[in-house]
Amino acid sequence: MSRILLAWELGMGLGHLAPFLGIAPALLARGHTLHIAAREVAGAVRAVGDLPIKVHQAPLCLNTYGGLQEPPLNYSEILMRFGYLEPAMLRGMFTAWRSLMQVTGAEVVIADHAPTALLAARSLALPRAVIGSPFNAPPQRSPMPNMRDWEVVPESRLADSDRCVLEVINQVSPRGLPAVHGIFEGAAELLSGLPQLDPYGARDPDSYLGLYSLSTGRAVPQWPAGEGEVVFAYLHAQHPALDAILNGLATSSARVLAYVSGKRPGQLEAWCSERMVFAFEPLDLERVLASCALCVCHGNVGTSLGVLSRGLPLLMLPWHLENMLLARRIAAVGAGRVIEPEAIAAELAATLAAMLADPAYAKAARAIAQQGTVASVGTMSDHAAARIEALAASARENT
Repeated sequence: MSRILLAWELGMGLGHLAPFLGIAPALLARGHTLHIAAREVAGAVRAVGDLPIKVHQAPLCLNTYGGLQEPPLNYSEILMRFGYLEPAMLRGMFTAWRSLMQVTGAEVVIADHAPTALLAARSLALPRAVIGSPFNAPPQRSPMPNMRDWEVVPESRLADSDRCVLEVINQVSPRGLPAVHGIFEGAAELLSGLPQLDPYGARDPDSYLGLYSLSTGRAVPQWPAGEGEVVFAYLHAQHPALDAILNGLATSSARVLAYVSGKRPGQLEAWCSERMVFAFEPLDLERVLASCALCVCHGNVGTSLGVLSRGLPLLMLPWHLENMLLARRIAAVGAGRVIEPEAIAAELAATLAAMLADPAYAKAARAIAQQGTVASVGTMSDHAAARIEALAASARENT
């Protein structure tokens, strides 16, 4: 059996663990030893729970870099913000990842938004895969593609950013790369979602795991009494337009159950009413989605794909680029609508009412669900586990 390391280096939130933890029971049942190197160890320990998985602190860049052009336009410009313009910092992270892989005896490395871990695994000739959001594993093109396709970006800027990052990588890695996208070369893809939801465009259909990523709490949903459609809102306290979101929901015609991550009882009293209530513990989303007509969220991957897997439409209020790109794809297939932060106050209540009145959104969401969940969650987990095992077996044959 193999020792498998999940590496999570960049990005916030425990959604980065969800795809791997969905596969973990199948891997454990087959006798593999699992390790997680997590960006956020406290949350990772909670998420792992009683599963026999060892949790380690991931090597991270703790420096902050100023003077960079905003916003970042391609993957190289994201890397610039996390040590890839400073050879000493990248060398430190690279060396630490190599040491962690050697100490854990990792035989396979699975990376969720972990470019330095992929570089380290490559230098050790370890088989590797990328897992999770397609946003975190851009296609192998030079220069790395513009992530904001609604903006006109000079090709020269993208190429210059790639060149700067590549120079630093090749000062650090003993096996130089021909291009920045070489970080992902040779890594198997275990991507969440479906080809039509990939922000970079469709890839090989075998690269996608489908619509099974759904975080589930234990609290039982308590819906507002009365008549009218019921809506679930899964929100975050740090959204810059949270007050406008809550005002729009409170003035809508829907009955709303909202969970606002980061808010405690007593902080949301101004919006409580007979038609709008709040939960303060993570909810059993299976029960929630069995009862509601629509979900309002920020377009985060785990929630959005989980809602679509149940054939429900989404009203999405993103404020991070990754969420915006997924939200735009969901809207493009007709299964949702997107409102940008500056338009929420004026548009949310009317958009919500229009979506609830138009069955086309639910119809499109059901079509996506039928495409994405042909196989059971267990079947998809077994398929992903088998692919990981094949990586390990290939490595053993080559040693």
